[in-house]
Amino acid sequence: MNSEAEAWRGLDAELDRWAAAGETATMWWRDDDAIAPTLELDLMLQLVNRYRVPLGLAVIPATATTALAGRLQSEPFVDVLQHGYIHKNHAGAGERAAEFGAQRPLATRAVELSQGWELLASMPRRTPIFVPPWNRYDEAIGPILSATGIGAISAFGPARRLPSGTVECNCHIDIISWRSTRGFAGVEKTVRKLVEHLEARRTGGAPRREVSGLLTHHLAHDQGCWDFIAKLFQEVAGHRAARWVRPLEAVMAMEPS
Repeated sequence: MNSEAEAWRGLDAELDRWAAAGETATMWWRDDDAIAPTLELDLMLQLVNRYRVPLGLAVIPATATTALAGRLQSEPFVDVLQHGYIHKNHAGAGERAAEFGAQRPLATRAVELSQGWELLASMPRRTPIFVPPWNRYDEAIGPILSATGIGAISAFGPARRLPSGTVECNCHIDIISWRSTRGFAGVEKTVRKLVEHLEARRTGGAPRREVSGLLTHHLAHDQGCWDFIAKLFQEVAGHRAARWVRPLEAVMAMEPS
């Protein structure tokens, strides 16, 4: 038995269960660390347009180039998110990497958050979602983001309810195995994580409104990553009970009713 083929059949079966329930399984896509036009960016945008899948592109403000803004002008399916400020680790020895953790004064972080948002002003379809580098942040930045005009944070894992009222709209499936090969995590593992999140939403193990988030890093992709993304988009496009949504739609689904 082909285990990869079995994994894809499992995804199709889960989507069939959503269809039987009269529901649509929503998903969204976030890609991190964009700063400039590259061959890898072009490969990703080709997939965006071939399958008409919307993308939340997390751009690093302090190093983003004007050429990137120009490249994205003609990409209507791409929304630009703020990815930290300069993507610098400020954690101490023995701490997990973070740029917007509690290690620095809140006032310093507030300046960078505001400056970063303004640096992205020339980007087409700038979208008020903050993506903390390494998916870690101190919750104290919530009110600062709101004052800046950013109402949502996208990290990784189950969404938290933040005391500031800021909405957390996360990704749940990372296609790269960062702790081992730093390459594609494999079809079976990656599809299984997607199926598990969809099943949890359907059965009450996770909020049904929590859109299932795919996380990629185009600059770090090997061929396995590219092949998987294309195959996933093919599989989802062929099912009546699945739909990719834009980042703001994923955020709005998470807002308290």
